[in-house]
Amino acid sequence: MKPILMAGMLIVNLALLFYSIGIISEQRNKIISKKVLLFITLGVIFDIIATSLMIAGSSKGPFTLHGFLGYSSLLGMLTDAFLIWRLKSQNGIGASVPKSIHLFSRYAYIWWVLAYITGGLLVMFRYV
Repeated sequence: MKPILMAGMLIVNLALLFYSIGIISEQRNKIISKKVLLFITLGVIFDIIATSLMIAGSSKGPFTLHGFLGYSSLLGMLTDAFLIWRLKSQNGIGASVPKSIHLFSRYAYIWWVLAYITGGLLVMFRYV
């Protein structure tokens, strides 16, 4: 496997860790905290880096079914991060998360995890 793809795989695992900490914290407490902001932001940053590395290392190009699934899930998490940061800037740290953003965060995260799982399955079946 190409080193650039291995780096992308490592970094996407870090994105999963950061997203999970941020989203689970928000889902449990239903408030905007520094922890939620930090980990969702780190998740987005690491996901962008991982996506870029995987596109650069892919022999199939950027326009694949998994690619579109990944891009749409990244867009969902970017949108979620934007909504959470906007809520923080309007209401401050400790603001309650409205039900609409709370649900959007959950669904965006589930969509992202599905993209993560399909990527892992593709790699597993390619190298088995």
